[in-house]
Amino acid sequence: MSKKEIRFHIEGTTPQMLPMARLAEYLKELAVLCGHSKHVHFLRVETGSAPCVLEVDQEYEPKILARIQRAKTAKGPKDAVKANSNLIYMLKKDRFSAEFKAENGELIAAYPLATERKQETFGPFWQEGSLDGIVVRLGGIDETLPVHLVYEGRQYICNASREIVRQLGPKIWGDPIRAHGKGKWYRNEQGQWEMMFFDIHSVEGLEQSTLSEAVARLRAIPDNELYSLKDPIAEMQKIRSGE
Repeated sequence: MSKKEIRFHIEGTTPQMLPMARLAEYLKELAVLCGHSKHVHFLRVETGSAPCVLEVDQEYEPKILARIQRAKTAKGPKDAVKANSNLIYMLKKDRFSAEFKAENGELIAAYPLATERKQETFGPFWQEGSLDGIVVRLGGIDETLPVHLVYEGRQYICNASREIVRQLGPKIWGDPIRAHGKGKWYRNEQGQWEMMFFDIHSVEGLEQSTLSEAVARLRAIPDNELYSLKDPIAEMQKIRSGE
């Protein structure tokens, strides 16, 4: 059976600094969080920070990644949710941050450095909206089926009817799509918005074009302010980064 590697990067320490007993405590919680014990194996701790490298059977990788993400939103099996909470507590006590990453570098779950000053939480609440992404996985046998979208390194697990899933079948690993529907959102104590659920009502394809092509189309609009900018791409990147 083919294998895949996933990494739990512990930032703020190194293999030479992190005591073996404490590492064992982290690995214990990671084992519970991942589940599927016969298909997850610890390989090594790499140099630099302290990336714990785990090897999983390829067939089980999507199930394990979905389990980790659902535990982050306090959903899924109780043992996974508890293990996730234990990891958060341990990282906070040790003053570490951490990230779960797939073999391709895709961010699965983030555990930012806890601060003493917590932000006010909001939600959860339902809101109409849309999600963009590439369809990477469809599956299930229930009336409502899971749809996995990936966008800029983040993975979203949505719900859709069988009719919607049939429409998305030919689009797996194809051009990005825009999914319209209703989502349940929550802002955590770190000020990050987390999606708990998203029910897809309709989908549409997105045109693949470069930023330069998009700017050219905007410049073609009469009286558009972008026409007067010397470097519109740089200005758009500044807006995106919050400058």
